[in-house]
Amino acid sequence: MKKFFWGVATSSFQIEGHIENDFTEWEKEGKFKKAGLEPIYDNGTNHWLIWKDDFDLLKELGVNAYRFSLEWARIQPKINQFSEKALDQYDRMVDYLLKNEIEPFLTLHHFTHPIWFHEFSPWHNDNSIEIFYNYVEKIVMRFKDRIKFWITFNEPLVWVMAGYGEGNFPPGIKNPEMMMIALSNILEAHKKIYDLIKSINSDAKIGIANHFIVFKNERDWFLLDKAVRNRIDQFFNRMIPDAFVTNKLIANLPTILKFEREIELDNKIDFWGVNYYYRLFTKFKLSLDNPFHFYTKHPETDTGWEIYPKGILKILKMISNYGKPIIITENGIAINNEEVRKKFLKKHLKFVYKAIKDNIDVRGYFYWSLTDNYEWLYGKSKRFGLIFVDYESNYKRIPKESFYFYRELIHNYSQKFKTLAEKKSIK
Repeated sequence: MKKFFWGVATSSFQIEGHIENDFTEWEKEGKFKKAGLEPIYDNGTNHWLIWKDDFDLLKELGVNAYRFSLEWARIQPKINQFSEKALDQYDRMVDYLLKNEIEPFLTLHHFTHPIWFHEFSPWHNDNSIEIFYNYVEKIVMRFKDRIKFWITFNEPLVWVMAGYGEGNFPPGIKNPEMMMIALSNILEAHKKIYDLIKSINSDAKIGIANHFIVFKNERDWFLLDKAVRNRIDQFFNRMIPDAFVTNKLIANLPTILKFEREIELDNKIDFWGVNYYYRLFTKFKLSLDNPFHFYTKHPETDTGWEIYPKGILKILKMISNYGKPIIITENGIAINNEEVRKKFLKKHLKFVYKAIKDNIDVRGYFYWSLTDNYEWLYGKSKRFGLIFVDYESNYKRIPKESFYFYRELIHNYSQKFKTLAEKKSIK
């Protein structure tokens, strides 16, 4: 088999600190409080100042890949201004990873924006495509000789649902039609960026990290429960991959949303990034406004999610039907119990290995996350990290039991993959 990437994933804003962007602006203006939320950023985990220490821990962990993002607001604080100082530090970070033989997987958009963006070029406006493209062009030209793996967007549907559906993220709009227009523009931007990167380096690999959920209908005997499950599954899990194949972005949730737009994506994607965390149950609700009810039946984590390891195999099988390689770009658990985290890792990797044995083209696994971090609307209360961050003691890093457990799993599975590849070559 091809080289398998063992890694961990982070996002810039969630760990870096020392930044002003649309999220810190919302916090400052009290907009989270108005929505009954109180996430406090307080410089994330201070990674911007101690990144080298974190990267040394990456090396100790034994990974050969690291997924991270660049903070757009740091690089382009004003629409006509780019920060060479910020780019210089990202240069040093990429070089340090490569020096330590850790493959950088670079995410270009992970939820946050410069403060000026939503006023000047929000994603529901067509000019957003050009604005984002101009920013990305600067990044691509800077890192073209060092980055082989690019992720254009992290969970685009999740972001537009938060920003335009529920209105909990900036820009804080509740409008399903505008939500779909924004998603359409994001996918158009992906296509343009794909062409840009390929024109510079035809060997580069470009994907999207998409969030996938296993949906299970509550009652097998009730056809309306199944119908609800199928509609939600189509919208959440298949709508975006389907758009790459059919060149149409179609959403159909009766009484809530009906949208169709032609979009020439022409299957311009080299791999699907799979972000997988949990299963939800679905049920028909007798309501003219919203017949779709979905919920967690067995909450087991600090985020109230069900632990359902077999689901990762179900998602891998489903997305493999789209004929592209797969990289598990996020899989993790927020829990303070290390025995539970270790079991989570062990059980999910068992199903990843089964998928590979069944000839599903999985090329990598990235645990979320390296360190505890700012977890969006949860603030710092939910701990996903393999490394404990002591926020009360100058952001001190303390590797957890699962840090060493994952290191051992990487070693053991690397041997298994080697054996499996040898067996397949003999056949």
